[in-house]
Amino acid sequence: MEWCPRMDVAESGRTYVITVEIPGVSVKDIRVEIDEKKLTVAGKRSTQYLKVAGCANETTSAYLRREIVQGPYEVVWPLPANVNKECVSAEFV
Repeated sequence: MEWCPRMDVAESGRTYVITVEIPGVSVKDIRVEIDEKKLTVAGKRSTQYLKVAGCANETTSAYLRREIVQGPYEVVWPLPANVNKECVSAEFV
């Protein structure tokens, strides 16, 4: 099952700040790509990084309810026609 992380987009003059909320995802499982038309943040969330509070994953025998979706995700933001790709940066916070 695919899930879609939430994102915020803020604009300040000619600068955009895009924040994507991807809890439970390792930095190595995040891919940020930019082309002439769009910025894409994609990857996969696995149960390896979803911890059950109070116990180790290997001691969890069964879930009684499971609403935290795992699997591939992708968010896309269309870019203005005159974007300077050389000025795009990303950071994990």
